[in-house]
Amino acid sequence: MVRMSHGDIEVVFKPIETRAVSTSNKVLLDVARECGIPVRADCGGIGVCGKCRVRFETIDGELSKPTQSELNILGEKSIAEGYRLACQVKLISGRFIIYIPSESIIQKYRSADIGLEKPLVLKPAINIYRVRPSKPTLNHPYPDLDRVVEEIKKALAVDEVGIPLEILRELPEILRKADWDIDVVLWSGKKIVDVRPHIDSFKPYGLAIDIGTSRVVVHLVDLLSGETIAIESMVNPQTVYGADIISRLVYASRSAENIQKLHTVIVNSINTLIEKIVNRVSISLDQIYEAVVVCNTVMHHLFLGIEPRYLGIAPYTPGARGPLHYEARELGLKMNKYGIVYLPPIIAGFVGSDAVADAVSIDIDECREPCILIDIGTNTEIIVNTGKKIVAGSTPAGPAFEGASMSFGIRAIEGAIDQVYIYFDKSLGDYVVKYSVIGGKKPAGVCGSGYIDLVANLYRVGVLNKRGKFYNDIKSSRIVKENGLTKFIVVRANETSIGKDIAIDERDVDNLLLAKAAIASGLKTLLEWVDLEVNDIGKIYIAGSFGSYINIENAITIGLLPNISISRYVFIGNASITGAKAILKSRDIRDKTVSLSKRIEYVEISAYPNFKKLFTESLYLP
Repeated sequence: MVRMSHGDIEVVFKPIETRAVSTSNKVLLDVARECGIPVRADCGGIGVCGKCRVRFETIDGELSKPTQSELNILGEKSIAEGYRLACQVKLISGRFIIYIPSESIIQKYRSADIGLEKPLVLKPAINIYRVRPSKPTLNHPYPDLDRVVEEIKKALAVDEVGIPLEILRELPEILRKADWDIDVVLWSGKKIVDVRPHIDSFKPYGLAIDIGTSRVVVHLVDLLSGETIAIESMVNPQTVYGADIISRLVYASRSAENIQKLHTVIVNSINTLIEKIVNRVSISLDQIYEAVVVCNTVMHHLFLGIEPRYLGIAPYTPGARGPLHYEARELGLKMNKYGIVYLPPIIAGFVGSDAVADAVSIDIDECREPCILIDIGTNTEIIVNTGKKIVAGSTPAGPAFEGASMSFGIRAIEGAIDQVYIYFDKSLGDYVVKYSVIGGKKPAGVCGSGYIDLVANLYRVGVLNKRGKFYNDIKSSRIVKENGLTKFIVVRANETSIGKDIAIDERDVDNLLLAKAAIASGLKTLLEWVDLEVNDIGKIYIAGSFGSYINIENAITIGLLPNISISRYVFIGNASITGAKAILKSRDIRDKTVSLSKRIEYVEISAYPNFKKLFTESLYLP
């Protein structure tokens, strides 16, 4: 129970049911931020965007009077109904119940390491069985393994149980030291992966691993409770060999040595994350019995060390589809050496098991009306369910959304501008730029979401035309020409951490439009393929590290995403890791993943007859 003192105000935020006590005379937006509630403030909280609209359900105290900004944006009628702008209204004294509409919440995950999860029935492939076989006698001298397997068959009604030779070699000694009371760890009901003396408190663990082009994420899961115990992530170290999968594919195709380098560096990075986790939670590596690994097809091949060159040559044929499983020792993963590394099936050369995991995480096959899943990244996967069939394709957006190929582009790290709002201030006679910086430091550059905001805002206020070019007749201290290029100054040199102006020029805009055209035309192609219109779509699910951070309205403004109601968009974060965990925790979902992968029809987008036309049209701002 939080106690209030004299001069405090109390707020209950709905529908999230969060209660806060703060000091009086404070702006509501600041109170929400103190609670970690991400209320939108696209304009930086100056009261000109109107995105932080909330509704006061109960007012038992005193508020500040509506500001002129609130009157202009909301109007007297809405204010009388209880609506206010969180960045303008001050809570002077008393108690308040405030409802925050979903459109006023920043729907993004500050970490790309998690996704939306739903409850499921725990049914992992790894199970522990306490086995107490009878001791051999002169009258019944049955072999030790037969005695153990007989007990397992009684419990599971299986025909055959396999065992690694190394465990079999140790089994006689283990049984006798344990006085014939052992724990048998079984994978998928058919393979023994460990035998040890029985301990009541012993727990098995599993790993969900997402090998992204840009990032590697590892979750440790308690397989008895289904609880996620720890999460670690890092930048994919393969980026030094190429920012996107095509660059990496070209590098790997040059020699077997290069394939080995890329294989080794990704395995080492996963092992680094596993070691961090086990050190933090104080468990043994031997307690980790399964890892479910999802990734795009190029990452899949490099992780396994499969020759990937034919993924880059038409007809882009994978070396294997899967599902595949290997003992951890074969791949060099730091877990129980007899534990299983399971890789769900891939769809095609550029639609991998990460996309299948995405689809499973949202039950895309159960959509009641046509739905779309878009996992935005350097390689963007798109899955469309018409209600009758499911199709998938991919499009190489390239690294522009990661900040690469842009004048001041950086990844979404501390110092990156990730949100931008631009408006024209008549009193100043010039454009004003409001922005947020990851980590709250001085800006060092702009990440992908910031660039989308920049182009959208510059187009919205009339600085850019439909071709993404600057209008020549605009007078502004922020618009300058340098080396024959027009550019817009986003942050003055004295405000940055790099000591020079951070700007966006016409080449940056072109690069962004190329990237967005790849994604937009890919989606249009799939919709044409299945004879659907955008307005036929009930939900569009946005997944992926980058997709978790974008402003949907601005993405629509530049034509990256279809112009439909924002209420139809659903952010699902890192759905690949969510799907991987579901596969880890449930054999039923694992089976569903395999059957779903067989249902999905792959479409080679670039081979579609109308693709070039759709791509060219998508290069323009709508």
